[in-house]
Amino acid sequence: MFLINPVIAMLHNVKLNRWHPLVFEENPLPGPSPSVIRHKSKMHHTSGFESREEALKSIPELKEQCNAHKECLAKDIPWDGDGIPTMTAFFTETPEGLEPVFM
Repeated sequence: MFLINPVIAMLHNVKLNRWHPLVFEENPLPGPSPSVIRHKSKMHHTSGFESREEALKSIPELKEQCNAHKECLAKDIPWDGDGIPTMTAFFTETPEGLEPVFM
């Protein structure tokens, strides 16, 4: 699978207390490039994992599948468990790594 500058993040279903590795694909805004780049969620591990540790173990395989070189795993992205977790995020570089700014 080929995605444009994918970023791996962690989605936390707070309703079921499950963790879902999540992939964002770069989706730039039209016009001049801002200092942050828009990304849209593309897919997540559907059934999720019972623990964050289990979910983290699946990250290397996911990174390989979508040729991802960046991850944003310091903080989980909360999800209420309802509907389909599609979202748009802008990622910024910090000394600790990537950090999401959601829209």
